[in-house]
Amino acid sequence: MSLFDNLTAFLPFRKKDEQPEYFFALNIATEKLTAALWVVTGKQLKILDVASASYSSNEEIASVTDKLLDSVIGLKEIEPQKILFGVHNSWLLDENLKDEYLKILRGLVKELELTPMAYVAIPHALINFLEKEEGIPVTAILVGFEKMHLTVTVVRAGKLDGAKVIQRGESAGADIEKALLTFADVETLPSKILIYGPAAAGLKPQLLSFSWMSKLSFLHIPKIEVLEEDLEIKSICLAGGSEIVADIKFTDIVTSQTEIKSPLTPEEKPHVPEEKAKEKEEEKEGFGFVVGDVAEGMKSEDQKIVEEEKSKNLQEVDKQEGVEGQELVVPQQPPSKFNLSQFLPKIKRLNIKLLLPVVLAIGAILTAYIFLVKADVKIFVEPKVLEKDATVVADPNQKEVNEEDKVIPGQIVGIEVAGSGKESASGRRQIGDPARGIVNVYNATDQQITLKAGQTLTTDSGIKFKLDKDVPIASKSASAASSPSKYGPVGATAVSIGGDGNIPTAMELKVGNYSKADVVAISEGNFSGGTSKEMTVVSTGDQQRLLAKVSSDLRQQAQQKLQEKYPDKKILQEALSENIIKKSYNKNINDAASEFSLNLTINYKGTAFEDSDLRTIVSKLVDTQVPDNFQLDLSSTETQADVSKLEKDGKLIFLAKFKAKLLPKIDTDKIKNNIRFKTPQDAIDYIKGMDDILGAEIQMKPNLPFPLQRLPILGRNLRIEVGLK
Repeated sequence: MSLFDNLTAFLPFRKKDEQPEYFFALNIATEKLTAALWVVTGKQLKILDVASASYSSNEEIASVTDKLLDSVIGLKEIEPQKILFGVHNSWLLDENLKDEYLKILRGLVKELELTPMAYVAIPHALINFLEKEEGIPVTAILVGFEKMHLTVTVVRAGKLDGAKVIQRGESAGADIEKALLTFADVETLPSKILIYGPAAAGLKPQLLSFSWMSKLSFLHIPKIEVLEEDLEIKSICLAGGSEIVADIKFTDIVTSQTEIKSPLTPEEKPHVPEEKAKEKEEEKEGFGFVVGDVAEGMKSEDQKIVEEEKSKNLQEVDKQEGVEGQELVVPQQPPSKFNLSQFLPKIKRLNIKLLLPVVLAIGAILTAYIFLVKADVKIFVEPKVLEKDATVVADPNQKEVNEEDKVIPGQIVGIEVAGSGKESASGRRQIGDPARGIVNVYNATDQQITLKAGQTLTTDSGIKFKLDKDVPIASKSASAASSPSKYGPVGATAVSIGGDGNIPTAMELKVGNYSKADVVAISEGNFSGGTSKEMTVVSTGDQQRLLAKVSSDLRQQAQQKLQEKYPDKKILQEALSENIIKKSYNKNINDAASEFSLNLTINYKGTAFEDSDLRTIVSKLVDTQVPDNFQLDLSSTETQADVSKLEKDGKLIFLAKFKAKLLPKIDTDKIKNNIRFKTPQDAIDYIKGMDDILGAEIQMKPNLPFPLQRLPILGRNLRIEVGLK
């Protein structure tokens, strides 16, 4: 340990290890409660355990929550005191909890004896989580599936357009469509659907084959992606952690109890006598200096010791010269301006020549330090971020940037791409032969009737047959003894394939709408030949799913090829309109096949623009909000464009969101003067102590051994660069 470390180990301002603080989180969904135990250690957020259970009424929330909190605590020797709530949008009115739900939460924390941290709307927590995970504001449709309900949330450029909860039906796609049709104010829907929940993964194939373009205002077939499990409770914990530590990082769920560190209880804290505590408080008040003061004090003490050593050596020289003067006469020589030997005992003067190489080596080292040592110092600053959004128009007829109206020049671009893909067939179809046989038809009415070919005959169990030809039957009165007239035998064929049509002899069949008492058909002999088997065929959903997959791939190819063709332009994939030139499946609907393919050619067309034009709009928007001690770094400004509408004349209307980064103004000359000839660590400590600076890195040239490392003395050998980490 260095001298500085030995000294500061006893100082009251030395940083102590921080004990972690544990929290509860509770997500109140429509049908289910989910509890989590989470902890913040430094800048890390960890979820230690998660438990969930269904509930049927608001009256059950308290009892179910109590069991869930016991479950996530388990055998851990910790007692969190604070709880964070996640609630649905329907619980809020103008961003505030409705009275009936506020009463529920108040009763809950009172019964559980916990301190409420805050509540967060689940849609806002999801948006924050996805933005931190992807690094950019989200534009998507979020769909959360529960057993009986689903929640549809529309997000555009990180802003919530709305959220809707509906009951689930038989089709997940139809349910989402029903919810989205209620968003009357949304002109164009985001072309990405993110699904989550326990059943989400199994629903993706069904959603891919749904016909999204028939009723909804999508620019093209939306992409379907499945998000991770426990998304809602993770996003709630991250929202709470972000309020504690601004740049907190999320880690996966930890289940091992060995990683849990409980804070010290009052009984476990080390006892400090009252007098000692008072003495330490007085020391704390007295230590008002910084690291530089310590270094200066050390320098003064070392200098005093050197002066004392010099004085003692001079006295020893005088004594030895006096003693030897009695025995040996030394010729007197005129004193020189500099004589190293005057600081050494006289008995060692004969070794002066041996010290000369050492002196020259020291001189060479000092010269090397002065002229050869160089250092690159990178200073990482903490930027201020100003977020702005504005509706921008990229107009192909515009020649210059119109900052006031937010109109930038656009350029119409287009390309034709072709590709193919394969997909497994999932449809099922029965194939085989219908049963055939003969029947006799009896007419018990007083009128002659004629049954046309194709007349339906039905058994009591509902199996249907059709007559193979016309059947004219005389009336009952025309027959002897007034008995029913008979016609037959005549052929009949089962309507459906399969063995069900193989009926036995003498079975009565109902004829059309006649009652059996008036007209009846009776089988003569057993019907036979009815067979069936199930085969895999291509379904309509299969073709739609493959079309969505191939067109999505071609859209991405088109955007990449256009970007290569126009490298100075920005081309939005979402803003490309598509026109199918050729679409050819190798199998038709209901064709028997285990796999089928599609060849597709599409012409894509869109409007490109220059990102620098967007940055010009940014500088205009934020110029008046830059503080005096900051400066706008236009080169690191982040821009995101979310397509709103592509008009027929090529005008591209989109919502542009900007993150303008403001860098603090740093006096590099002052820093250079204050870190010259310091050790790299001392220089870093000095820099990190300044406002708006996160840290620094130093690269030395040449890379000397650690004890010899010092920053250059000459300012021209010390280069300072300021930027973002």
